[in-house]
Amino acid sequence: MMTRIAILFISVLVVAVISSALVAASELAVWPPRDPGEAIARVAITTAWASGLRDIRNFDALQKLAGSGGQIISLENGGEAPHAVYNWTGAGGMGQMRAFLYRSGDFGVVVIPADGTGEIRANNFDAFVCAGCSPPVNACGRRPSWVSHAFHWNEYDCGCTVTGPQTIRAGAC
Repeated sequence: MMTRIAILFISVLVVAVISSALVAASELAVWPPRDPGEAIARVAITTAWASGLRDIRNFDALQKLAGSGGQIISLENGGEAPHAVYNWTGAGGMGQMRAFLYRSGDFGVVVIPADGTGEIRANNFDAFVCAGCSPPVNACGRRPSWVSHAFHWNEYDCGCTVTGPQTIRAGAC
């Protein structure tokens, strides 16, 4: 009986160690991130360009899509969701984008396209919200990492959490 309890205890410890290692591995290796200091994108930020955000799953791919690394305009190390805020202005002053990169490596973006369709919000959890697109798009995607599982979350909460926790309130809600 004592052997079974010891095996169970060791099994629980192994699972706990592996789980904490996976959480640590999922965070960015360097925090705070280095500021690329590249505020001007190499592309015009338009609605058509922003549609490519639907396929982006990591921040490096977002930077490549913009053609530059962006510029960090603020860094929040405290609170419920430490994050860096990056900003881009489209080539020729055409459009703007702001990205919220979280310590986990997850991100959300708010795009103001040059062609005036209104704000577009997206994240790397398959959310893409564009009321001015034709047809309008309101895809919530999966629950973002910054939304605690202790809270109920559904399509009604989605619009307020696409780019970060509700306390950050990036973009329209």
